[in-house]
Amino acid sequence: MAAGEEQTGSAARPPVVHAELVSDAEGHIALNGEIDHGVAPQLDAALDALFSAGAGSLVIDFARLSFFDSACISALIRAHATVTQRGGTVRLVNVDRFAHRVLQIAGLLPLFDIQRATSRDEEPDAQ
Repeated sequence: MAAGEEQTGSAARPPVVHAELVSDAEGHIALNGEIDHGVAPQLDAALDALFSAGAGSLVIDFARLSFFDSACISALIRAHATVTQRGGTVRLVNVDRFAHRVLQIAGLLPLFDIQRATSRDEEPDAQ
């Protein structure tokens, strides 16, 4: 099992947080489902494991993220602080318009390199 994964029950469900070091300096995290105050410790553990393994940059995939709260936002801010100290970046990928709006309202857009989700269901935000 990769860092941050949790296996429950006998049904094969994707982990809520899946993390792996894909190169000497870059860690990838895939978020699945809801990341709230009950799950955020898994995200923190995954981030800590990647940083301990030497990750200096992160890619965090929002493709399967359906909900996140302030606990997830706090983990993202902590990750940004650590990565910045190491001279790297945090890239958020597959960010849908709802997640993008939450990050915008929280004033966090300048902290991250954000790749918006591309989907026929997505409409451009009104300016």
